Amino acid sequence: MKKIIYNLFALGIGLMGLSITSINDLLIKYLYKCLNISYEELNVNIAFFSGLLIILIAVFLFIFISAKERTLSIIGLDSIKCVDKIKNANVINIIKNIKNLNKKNSKAIIKDYINDIEKHINNYFSYGVSYFGVAPLPFIALAGVNYRKIGIISHYEYYQKNDKIKSLNYIPGFLCQRLKKQEEINNNDTAIVTIETTARINENDLKQFNSIDIYKFYLKNPKTNAIFSEYQLEGYSEKIADEIYKISKTNVRKIYILAAAQSSLIFEIFRKLNQNRIKEIVVCNYSINSIPKYNWGIIISGKNLNNYVEMGCRNETNEQKN
Repeated sequence: MKKIIYNLFALGIGLMGLSITSINDLLIKYLYKCLNISYEELNVNIAFFSGLLIILIAVFLFIFISAKERTLSIIGLDSIKCVDKIKNANVINIIKNIKNLNKKNSKAIIKDYINDIEKHINNYFSYGVSYFGVAPLPFIALAGVNYRKIGIISHYEYYQKNDKIKSLNYIPGFLCQRLKKQEEINNNDTAIVTIETTARINENDLKQFNSIDIYKFYLKNPKTNAIFSEYQLEGYSEKIADEIYKISKTNVRKIYILAAAQSSLIFEIFRKLNQNRIKEIVVCNYSINSIPKYNWGIIISGKNLNNYVEMGCRNETNEQKN
């Protein structure tokens, strides 16, 4: 909706700009007046007042939407204090559950989490919904799946540099970095899709996945908050989702998703995926203190939907003690 409002602003300003009289127009108008010939100004006036009306409508819609906006805020990492910076935040706090997550209690934790998401959808469906998340990416993907049919007004990101939370802007996508793609295909029944926008994924960390096809999506210059535009987010998520659909049409049986990316990108990718059209997908969690680094995941699609998967996690510090 905010994209429409910004487009209305641009249209209004453009129409009003058409009514600005150039020096040539002033001279012609003066000549017409001197010769006592009528000068038709109707089109100029229409452009000006049409543009002004459109801008006023855009301002009204912006104020109306902002007043009703509610932000789904999924907090599973760091501190919940960051939510204080968000207006009308509806928080799902899973920090404690993530710290205690294991194979035995995972089913109950995931079920409660999905129930919380559905509750927020039911309570705030009539409001404008925005998104903010700092949580393990498997839980962000779950949220995206459940918000697939819900319109999102804005995506908010945390900027650690100045300790602020800001919504993505509307800078055109062609002014942003191009998302590159690289493939290593060996016709295996397992594939991994890596998403590398905040950092490149270490090749050594991929060795835990044997006999795989690899599809890499990356930025040449990855960095924190690399995604800053709604158009950029839309373009990246659509490109990756389309590739997952293509992979699902091959003989691949299972797809692992590994990401060093902002949560809004993962959220939007899974909002775009129809579970009836994709193979089994496991979204993996990364932990720098684990061996292997990708220590657990959640199955997002397929017959084992919402199941927790342990991936041979051995705590590095415990191994050192032994």
